[in-house]
Amino acid sequence: MDAFGSALHSAFVGAFGPYLKGILEERGLPALSDELLADAGRWLDEHLANLLDLTYREQRRSPLEVVQEALSGPTAALSELGVKAPLRDPVSVAAMPGDTYGLAPASSAVLGEAAFEAHLAWGMAKAKALAPLVTGVGRGVAVVSGDLMDISRFEDAANSAGMNVLVWGKSEDPVRPVVAFVDITNPEAEEAIRVLAGEQVRVIAYGPHVDEDAMARAVALGASTVLPRSRLFRAIGDHLPRLA
Repeated sequence: MDAFGSALHSAFVGAFGPYLKGILEERGLPALSDELLADAGRWLDEHLANLLDLTYREQRRSPLEVVQEALSGPTAALSELGVKAPLRDPVSVAAMPGDTYGLAPASSAVLGEAAFEAHLAWGMAKAKALAPLVTGVGRGVAVVSGDLMDISRFEDAANSAGMNVLVWGKSEDPVRPVVAFVDITNPEAEEAIRVLAGEQVRVIAYGPHVDEDAMARAVALGASTVLPRSRLFRAIGDHLPRLA
């Protein structure tokens, strides 16, 4: 684990307990035992360290996803207590279906300033480390999404245009994509936008039209275009470059 990973690990683990207590209170949910909170914190400590001990290239998930998964235990405990789950909007359900009580943070910003700054610094270090892996220009279309149906639709459009899809975090193709489509509800969205935009890749972010804050953040991170999901999927091909 490098210095940036170590700082991120300390910041996320340190923020986790206070965040969890705060979100339970904010949601009007019952307080959980100190033992259960400690167990969740230890799980995060171990699994986040395991992730950050890997090289940037080997990492197949984001640190924020590990934080979100660490809340599975508290979520299960609330369910066992018979706590009624609150109504959640369809966007939240689609993004994190297992987050029954809305405990999972959608951004590191809600974990506090120190956690957010450590995440930002780590993301910049990752972008620098991965920069040599996205050099050169090919016919790839990067897609940052966990929705298999969406990925299939991007593949159809890309193939029709003589290009191929590179799924973020899974493709081993080192060629820099000509364009990237990023689902802002994906846990790796912020990281991906920062890395790709930093390498001068045209980034098109998309998401629910109601999530204006997330769309504005995508622009701040470097997305060149931000579109409502429905508008993008009406004509994906219109946003693909014409290659000779």
